[in-house]
Amino acid sequence: MQIHIKDIMSEEVTTIESDSSVEDCETMMINTNRRCVPVVDDMGFCVGVLSHSDILRARSSKQDVAKIQVMDIMSRHVISVSPHCSVDNCMELMIENGIHHVLVLSNKRVSGIVSVIDIIQVDKARTYNPFSDADSFVPTR
Repeated sequence: MQIHIKDIMSEEVTTIESDSSVEDCETMMINTNRRCVPVVDDMGFCVGVLSHSDILRARSSKQDVAKIQVMDIMSRHVISVSPHCSVDNCMELMIENGIHHVLVLSNKRVSGIVSVIDIIQVDKARTYNPFSDADSFVPTR
């Protein structure tokens, strides 16, 4: 039995609108302890992702984050999976792209997010628990 992303993803996702200021987004990310946030349009469709690294790059290039919008620095290339993707395929995608978070999209809308920590927990349970059926591992939320 394969473990699917829907079994381990966090459904509580903080999003930001593309016309928000980067400063507002940064404050929200700090207050909610997020390292990246999906960027949505006014219809709720995912149009990008803004990471902590994107904000650091803007700050290091001396841009005024109060005056620039999220859409100006967000990544438009969204790496995502469906809720029915296997954990193994998601792990490969993260490794290939050197990323720590993957958005879970359903019909172009954000339904969850998976972090590298979520993937590691599943892999660790498979590897280090000799008394369980590794394929049946589903973490508690």
